[in-house]
Amino acid sequence: MDRFAIVVDGTASFSAGLDRELDIRSLPLHVDIGDESFTSGVDLTADEFYKKIAAPDVKPGTSQPSMGECRDVYDRLVSEGFRKAIVLTIAAELSGTYSVATTTAQQMGDARIEVVDTRCLAGGISLIGTACARARRDGRSFEDATGLARRLSGKAHILAAADTLEYLKRSGRVSGGAALFGSLLAVKPILEVTDGKVAAVDRVRTREKATARLKELIEAKVPPGTRINACTLHTNDPERARALGDWAQERFHCVEHWVAEAGPVIGARAGPGVIGLCWYRSDEAA
Repeated sequence: MDRFAIVVDGTASFSAGLDRELDIRSLPLHVDIGDESFTSGVDLTADEFYKKIAAPDVKPGTSQPSMGECRDVYDRLVSEGFRKAIVLTIAAELSGTYSVATTTAQQMGDARIEVVDTRCLAGGISLIGTACARARRDGRSFEDATGLARRLSGKAHILAAADTLEYLKRSGRVSGGAALFGSLLAVKPILEVTDGKVAAVDRVRTREKATARLKELIEAKVPPGTRINACTLHTNDPERARALGDWAQERFHCVEHWVAEAGPVIGARAGPGVIGLCWYRSDEAA
């Protein structure tokens, strides 16, 4: 059996214990709040994060792993006997993680490390990671699993409804004037992540309309009954996420599905109250 490791970056989101069950490792990503820096999932939980950013003058930021941190992860794998690894990262347009992971991998003379830009983030990375883990479990080769990861890159879609423009304003993703206008009108943006790009594809006035419009847009992309691999993500809004996940499983043939908190790195950019579906068509992994 071809032995290789699978590594995802810190935006990836799994249901509790799934990454450990499938032995998927992680590169650290960081959340910066004031003068403090935290590592997502290590010394900062989602609950702690949302408490820290509740004040209106707090502007959270994010940062990629350093080369030293990447090297630590790679060296640890080598010490465990791995000589091959697939590293799945957030789209290069959204973070410098791919560049850092690739540069560090080139310095690893005692291991072959293939870094794959997933052209996505969060749940999209997670779904590609579970696909690679199943390939490994089924005895497929490192080359097969790497090819699968590259084939799925750009095929994982995300559609999400954000609850507020305020955090996008804080992160500099929209102008202050636009954010104020949206706040006054209670605008709920619908966001799409496709092939490394994040775009607002619609705006509605209420949470209920946002959820309804989100479902319409998902069904416009993938017909009901289609076999998909999917996960539902949220930022500090588990009940709405579970309802969306239940809907997805009723409307589609979900080969796999889980609901998960997207984590502080995503929350720092989008704020609380985001729900979204991540998926790829199952036949694209064949």
